[in-house]
Amino acid sequence: MKRVLKLVLVCLVLGSVILTSSFAAISKSPQFVLEKIKMKLGDTTALRSLINGDIELKLEGFDSSNPEVAEITPKGYLKAMSTGASTLTYTYEDKTGKTVVLKTHIEVTRYDATYDVVGGGTSKEDIFLTLQTGEGSIKLKSSAGAIPDFPEVSKPGYVFGGWYMEPTYQTKVTEKQRFSKDTTLYAKWLTEAEVAATSTSNSELYDDINGHWGRVAIDAVSYKGLFQGVAERTFGPEIPMTRAMAVAVLGRLEGVDVKDLHSKISDVSETAYYDGYLAWAIENKIVEDVKDDKFRPNDEITREEIAIYIANYMDYKKYKVSDLFSASFGDITDLPIASKLAIEKLYNAGIMQGVGGNSFAPANSTTRAQMAQIFYNLYNFMMKYKG
Repeated sequence: MKRVLKLVLVCLVLGSVILTSSFAAISKSPQFVLEKIKMKLGDTTALRSLINGDIELKLEGFDSSNPEVAEITPKGYLKAMSTGASTLTYTYEDKTGKTVVLKTHIEVTRYDATYDVVGGGTSKEDIFLTLQTGEGSIKLKSSAGAIPDFPEVSKPGYVFGGWYMEPTYQTKVTEKQRFSKDTTLYAKWLTEAEVAATSTSNSELYDDINGHWGRVAIDAVSYKGLFQGVAERTFGPEIPMTRAMAVAVLGRLEGVDVKDLHSKISDVSETAYYDGYLAWAIENKIVEDVKDDKFRPNDEITREEIAIYIANYMDYKKYKVSDLFSASFGDITDLPIASKLAIEKLYNAGIMQGVGGNSFAPANSTTRAQMAQIFYNLYNFMMKYKG
């Protein structure tokens, strides 16, 4: 007996892929099956796992109507490439020679379509916040009405401008905000052009960067949670960046969970804010310059050192950069080959540039404003990266 089934699967994981399938099939005949499939953006699933039925799968039988959303790889996998929708079709001949067509609709979303509750059980004081990201929603529990730890959100080609109480972005949520009832918050997204257009306006976060050349980058990376002020409403743009600060920013960019992570380096305290990030960076070969069991956390980081750290991080993320240009700086010829390759990689990626006069100044330290610009460039590279 022919029947029509409609399955809807909602994955309760941030960055999940949601699949919806409609098909008509004879009982026990091959069909698309959606059994609690959960995929994060960029992950893959075997095509074989999507088919229920004993048939010989042929790669050429599969077709994705929008490969930019869901790509079929040469090894027989379905890969979620970007947000959007696509139709996956599989055409084959059954044992009687009849052509059979199976279809499933694929929708890829960056964020969870229902909610991810943070914390344990609920109490009478618990308030729920619904975060509307523009690409799905997230639901968080706010104990006693206080602001919970917001998850990191991103949107390719945009800068996150904060959470607002209204969809028209009238009232921005601050750290002092308290909630007395369930509330919906809205993410504000700014294009690079919009950010640039406000470059002469005052910062909402800091009082010491108004009129500063790096204000846009400083605000952007601070909104992302990568940088923190050195005091209330004070960023300290001209303060030299330390090695500890740089490692902490890289760890925040990656979203590292530092709980129970310790570097066990002799000159680093287990209570130091950067200790867990350093442990992650050492384990993943991002930081490889610990000598004699010393990291030298309070030393000013040089341009050469940060270039190496970021290049190692890009290798860790498997980012590839085309060697379109040669970074022919006159003052890097005597550097180790690893340093020269790192500088050239960041130069080609548009993350770091020279300082003028055909110089890179590898031994120079960097200010917090300069480092904010570097990480702003890195973040934009990551958001635009397509492999």
